[in-house]
Amino acid sequence: MNSFEEEINKTFLSLKIPFVDYGITSSGSISLEGIFRNPRFQSLSQNKNSLFRMASMTKPITAYLALAVLEDNGIDLHDNVGKYVPEIDDLEIAYKEGNVIKYQKNNMPISFHHLLNFTSGHAYEHHDPIISELLSKKEIAPMKIGDDSFLQAPLVFAPGSRWGYGISYGWLGKAIEAISGVGLDENLKKYLCQPLGLEKTSFNPSQSSRDTLGPVYFRDSDGAYSDIGSKITIGLNRFHYGGGGITSTLIDYLKILQFLLKSMKPNVKSSIVPKMFKNQIGNIGISSLKSYNYSLVNDYDIFPNIEKTWGYGLLLNNQKLVTGRSANSGSWVGLLNTYFWVDHRNDLAGVFLTQVLPCYTPSLLKAFQAFEELTYKYFTKS
Repeated sequence: MNSFEEEINKTFLSLKIPFVDYGITSSGSISLEGIFRNPRFQSLSQNKNSLFRMASMTKPITAYLALAVLEDNGIDLHDNVGKYVPEIDDLEIAYKEGNVIKYQKNNMPISFHHLLNFTSGHAYEHHDPIISELLSKKEIAPMKIGDDSFLQAPLVFAPGSRWGYGISYGWLGKAIEAISGVGLDENLKKYLCQPLGLEKTSFNPSQSSRDTLGPVYFRDSDGAYSDIGSKITIGLNRFHYGGGGITSTLIDYLKILQFLLKSMKPNVKSSIVPKMFKNQIGNIGISSLKSYNYSLVNDYDIFPNIEKTWGYGLLLNNQKLVTGRSANSGSWVGLLNTYFWVDHRNDLAGVFLTQVLPCYTPSLLKAFQAFEELTYKYFTKS
């Protein structure tokens, strides 16, 4: 074990993290694959092929698939999604008038551009007060992997009027399937798994792969952990959720990050990747994420006091971060406290994988920040 691993594992242990798979890559090679297992917890096996529920770290993958399918079929990003998935045109906009939720017709067609950059008007039940209230009244379906009923939730703002984190990638996945004529998992195999040699990345993992899934822990406000792994299932059904349905491994996700750093692999659409790292929302601001379900997510102010924007599938920081991450890098997070970033300027990317709720748990954020800071300390020139 080198000094980097000794230092980061000591940090993980001091923060009482149950387990982490972590890795660092450049465009030329994978620089580090590491695992941490806290002996106090039931944990994963001592190898780097354990399967993780990637949750919203699915989104940059789905963004790439959508851009590839649209390009192959000559479809413009600003085309109306309703041409291919007609039911999206039936969604109304919900709004609050006093204490009453009312509805109005949506007169702005939703485009692929809107879905990709989170300006479509969709919201998550755990991040929006109206959708949360409708769910509590059982007027909309809860979000379940493998069941697309939750996609019928109303919009909460007019498409293109502002940014809002939500379920738009579920609709994006349905559109990909409608246009290509095959399932989302088949598109994943065609456009990424086969060209990049991804062996364990899937919307529909095999039984042998599912057997390598680790537990999911819930950390309460007092810092106590409970194993809730049996309650967190994977969708093996007709609907593959483009916003969070992928399972993958440390090794596979490092290959994806390596591709995003420098897309020089054969049989991939390298011209697509720069679009993902370009500001796709103009002057529209990105708001902090307020929680309406603290068992799932904490409140999170994304990079406070740092200018940021959104590309396609990626959050972009417009200024350098204190960790060392360069301006114009891309990143995102998964519900179970999985994190990654891609820094073109330093030719460096990293991924941090664990399985803990709620998202944005302070100790996990500290652990990820420590990992990123040490990455720049050990793997970049001073």
